[in-house]
Amino acid sequence: MTLTMLQKPDGSRTTNIDETSQTVMDLLIPEDSTQDDTIQHKNMRRLTAQPIDTANDREFTQDEVRQTIDSFNPRKTPGLDGITREILTFFFKASPKR
Repeated sequence: MTLTMLQKPDGSRTTNIDETSQTVMDLLIPEDSTQDDTIQHKNMRRLTAQPIDTANDREFTQDEVRQTIDSFNPRKTPGLDGITREILTFFFKASPKR
């Protein structure tokens, strides 16, 4: 799948991969606001604020990320976030290697 152009909320269209990627991210990931937090959100914030610092901590490799994405069933519907395997694959391939 090659995603090259999307219609933005203002009706204009994206013109390059960076703009397309940013538009997708803006649409899928809402602004983060503590004002509307539920108990679940508050607990998640508390848990993620605690640093995970263990002796065996290490960065994920590109191969580990690719294998994880490849393990997702392409016929399964996305979760509450709406992110599908195809979206993850697109961003993985479009992202520079780190």
